[in-house]
Amino acid sequence: MTGDVEDRREEWEGPVPVPNGANADFWAATLEGELLYQRCAECGTSQLYPRAVCTGCGAVDPAFEVSEGTGTVYTYTVCHIPGEPGFKDRTPYVVANVELTEGPRLLALVDCEPDEIEVGAPVGVTFWQVTDEAALPVFELR
Repeated sequence: MTGDVEDRREEWEGPVPVPNGANADFWAATLEGELLYQRCAECGTSQLYPRAVCTGCGAVDPAFEVSEGTGTVYTYTVCHIPGEPGFKDRTPYVVANVELTEGPRLLALVDCEPDEIEVGAPVGVTFWQVTDEAALPVFELR
């Protein structure tokens, strides 16, 4: 298991993922505490979020692999104005571009105080279950 899954369905008021097509396996894995990424067998490109084709060479249906769920903060922003109505009570909050140990980067919430984060900080994934179909990958400082 990559990370813990915390049930936040009753309290979550933010946006929710809609699993479909190429991302359905990704979201199903989040409910099990696994962070998946894709690695192309043709060219070796790793990518996240899931897509039906490789962003490196265009090969169809790149295979999923399980991430260690660790990485570093590549860059971040502190949001003082909520981008979504459900984030109103959460401001200020941190959104980071996290570079996973396996290479791909993803944008995600970081559950920390804004003055605690810095570029290069080590992070690990945890999951907030927000619907019956999906849990959001959220990172914590390590």
